[in-house]
Amino acid sequence: MKSKISITLDERLLKNLDSYIDGFNVRNRSQAIEQILSKNLSQTKIAVILASKMKDYRFNKEIKGEKAIVQIFKKLQNHSFKKAFIIGEKEVLSKIFEVIGSGNDYFLIIEYIEDSVPKGSLKSLSLIKNKINSSFLIIPADNYFEFDIDSFWKFHSKNNNLVTLAITTSNNPSKLGVVELTGEKIIGFAQKPDKSKNYLVWSGIMMCEPEILFYDYKSIENELILKLIELNSAGGFIFAGEWKNLE
Repeated sequence: MKSKISITLDERLLKNLDSYIDGFNVRNRSQAIEQILSKNLSQTKIAVILASKMKDYRFNKEIKGEKAIVQIFKKLQNHSFKKAFIIGEKEVLSKIFEVIGSGNDYFLIIEYIEDSVPKGSLKSLSLIKNKINSSFLIIPADNYFEFDIDSFWKFHSKNNNLVTLAITTSNNPSKLGVVELTGEKIIGFAQKPDKSKNYLVWSGIMMCEPEILFYDYKSIENELILKLIELNSAGGFIFAGEWKNLE
């Protein structure tokens, strides 16, 4: 969500600000201020790794010679994330800790959150509802992906949506969450439909606003997304890079 504010700037600073406006990527002063703040407040970037119900430890599968979970944290490091929450059962967290540790190797502060009895993806996520008060990125622990996280973050920031789903294509969409888009807005979503002629699917990766943590639903995919579509507050970011779900 976006809020209107009023600020007073020195004339010389205002001239420098106007130099950022190119009429294409940055069209006005509001966008210029938003992009400058976004770039310089990158130390506040937060990621949430969802690992509940992954007792097969599939996040430790190797892709291109490296464990999937390691690749996720290297991406977070490369994109200047400073804080990450990992949510999962005790034994799952232990397995991830064996590989990732405290986060020092990735210049991250990592907090492990035990999800003792998983009751649904949104219920798992709600365990951190009092720990986050800004935009955050969700990545399932069993995902391998290649796309620019910074572009995804910026796309979400400039659109007025509570969630933005990272969308790709699949030759077998009925095994995934199928997405219907109009522009950048999601107007339809079906989790693992029997049949689909639409090949746009949700990767499981998403950008979120903290308000979603307080919705009293169990599931992101079966309840929250549908509600946010109804509220016209679900966006879609289509990426072309490689993606795999290791389930």
